[in-house]
Amino acid sequence: MDIDFSSINLQYLLQVRNITQQNPELASTLLGLPQELTEVLVNATDESLAELAKTKAPLLIARGDHWWWSRLFSAFEGGRPGEIKAVLEHANLAVVN
Repeated sequence: MDIDFSSINLQYLLQVRNITQQNPELASTLLGLPQELTEVLVNATDESLAELAKTKAPLLIARGDHWWWSRLFSAFEGGRPGEIKAVLEHANLAVVN
């Protein structure tokens, strides 16, 4: 199977850099990295991020445990938008804590 996440990787890196430039502490929390590592992104150029993004392997890794994903997909399959919203809000709370 030929998997290519390069375009997603580029969008992810650009967004992460933008968040890092606006709020380094939030970016550090969202990425789960020490702030000194996220600071590298502040000055990263579009060209350097494009070079990093050329890898076909995904740079973005999904978070959440089995329970969270199970609840999300169950709500999705069941057509329960209120439940989906609650599950997604839980993800935001987990990142902030």
